[in-house]
Amino acid sequence: MVPAAIILIFLIMAGLMYTRRVSALLALPIMALLMAAIGGIPGPEILEEVITKGSVKLHMAYTTTMFGAILAELMNRHGIAKALVRWVAEFAGDNPYVLGVILTMVTALLFSTLGGLGAVIMIGTIILPVMLSIGISATTAGGLYLFGISLGGMFNLANWQLYSDVLKVAQPTIVQFVVPFSFILGLAILLFLLVELKNWRNLKYFFAFSGLALVSLVGVLRGGLPYASGDTAPTSLAAPVAPSVVPWSIPAAVFVLACLTAFAIYRNSSKSIKLSGFALITPILPLLLVLGCGWGIMPAFVAAIFYGTLITWQRDSINQLTRAIIDGITTVIPAMFLMIGIGMLISAVSNERIAGAIAPLIAQLVPTTAFWYVLVFTLLTPAALYRGPLSLWGMGSGLVKLIQSSTPLSGAAIMGMLLSVGQVQGICDPTNTHNIWIATYLGSDTQALFRKTILYAWLCAFSGLILACVMQFVPFMAPTR
Repeated sequence: MVPAAIILIFLIMAGLMYTRRVSALLALPIMALLMAAIGGIPGPEILEEVITKGSVKLHMAYTTTMFGAILAELMNRHGIAKALVRWVAEFAGDNPYVLGVILTMVTALLFSTLGGLGAVIMIGTIILPVMLSIGISATTAGGLYLFGISLGGMFNLANWQLYSDVLKVAQPTIVQFVVPFSFILGLAILLFLLVELKNWRNLKYFFAFSGLALVSLVGVLRGGLPYASGDTAPTSLAAPVAPSVVPWSIPAAVFVLACLTAFAIYRNSSKSIKLSGFALITPILPLLLVLGCGWGIMPAFVAAIFYGTLITWQRDSINQLTRAIIDGITTVIPAMFLMIGIGMLISAVSNERIAGAIAPLIAQLVPTTAFWYVLVFTLLTPAALYRGPLSLWGMGSGLVKLIQSSTPLSGAAIMGMLLSVGQVQGICDPTNTHNIWIATYLGSDTQALFRKTILYAWLCAFSGLILACVMQFVPFMAPTR
């Protein structure tokens, strides 16, 4: 009786979110409380475990999101993102294929740090007109922009923190998957533009960019990344493991800070307002510190905020930084509240009364071997749309925790699945606010963008699921008893 009631609540809330009668911001905490009550969790335990502890369960994720938003707002206020786009557009030439690819990569670079509708509008009003001016159609330009946002989102450190908090996946394991998967998405972008431009002379550029991407991927994989112990990925995925900090990076950071302080004093005395070329590395600095130097995500964001402030120093920089803190955090309050709801839902479904009732059903339905993992989740990929059961930012936040506790699938396997099918949600979902703005700006509609991108995004999802199996996140055969 209890499992049926819980499933009914799930379906009702799914319907309300699908019809947009209740937002995910409200649906997730309501779902958590209803499931907790029907599941038989005592009132005092609901207050303490579900509401109190659940609200702060993902505190690392939404704190990281705040720091990322501050950096994004700072870049916006000082014109760093706009300057980078204009500089690339000026030097990339006027070939539609080459410029389209490069602008998409710049979009990805920026959205590894940026986030939110404000950033989408800010960058879109620069990049989309450039694409349109060289003959790229409106829906193709919109599709490229969506692909770039999604590719950058895979390297967004705040998103990594969410996977670490929810699934307890080590950061190096996330990097292990994201780096080759980004190559797959990059190939999809190259193929998408090749087909859309319908000019087979662009084949030479397709193969040139593909070869460059492959060489870069091989170089990164051979070079390795700083892990917590030695140069190999941690074997245990029970808890997030921070990469080891490269010893020389902290003295180097202190030296750079001293140089930047002197530079800021010079800019202040000379009343300079010109944007330094060195400011253009601000959006990628957090990634460089995390992947290259083994820093934690939040220290990397703090260092980038200091760097962005000092390298663009003006007389009102302290006020600008203060406003960036206030306005940046304001822009991500909805996302933070959504994470609070996710934490409450995870706390509810993780309770032994609910997990014990649902576990047998989950164990029977969820595939746990490679072939069925790829087949089933490829077919269910559309369930990531509309914040559905395969979306970590929607109903899936509670479901994935049940899958992890009820089946042999590791956190890495679930992460690989979510990142794979999540491409369809991030790129194609007609209800995404950024999809709606892009379609409106281009004089198109979200369904046209959906039809233009769905095949490529679904192919990426299929390829990502295979990649998870190749990386041995999922066993090829069920273990013998």
